[in-house]
Amino acid sequence: MLYAYVDENRVVTYRGTLPKAWNNISNLHLSEGNDDYLKTLGWLPYVEVSIEIGVDEIADGEDTVVTETEVTSTIKKRAMTEDEKTDHNNSMALQEIFYREQLETPQRIAEALPDESGDQQMAAHGSKLTVQKLPQSRLN
Repeated sequence: MLYAYVDENRVVTYRGTLPKAWNNISNLHLSEGNDDYLKTLGWLPYVEVSIEIGVDEIADGEDTVVTETEVTSTIKKRAMTEDEKTDHNNSMALQEIFYREQLETPQRIAEALPDESGDQQMAAHGSKLTVQKLPQSRLN
């Protein structure tokens, strides 16, 4: 269970599991579930509300509401700008290229080996093959 610490100004200063030690209290984490006691110390149950983010949307902060019994945070979202859409599309394209390169390279190495040894070596060592890309200056 997650908890939030709410200070005397009603500001959330911590979110997560209860710490083992806090201020002069040791083993605070053993009080999990005893919400009446924890409330007297400023610890309230913490709830994160997730939302679905669409293809052209991006997370944009959160709304945090502190009540007498719990702290709730809800992720906010907004539409991507045109620049963010371009960056996102470029990033996805690069990921696809890297993924395809990882699939293709061991096959090309096996094809470059003579005879059946390529297939045999791929079977024996395929999962151990790695590729090191040389800087462009070393390729010329």
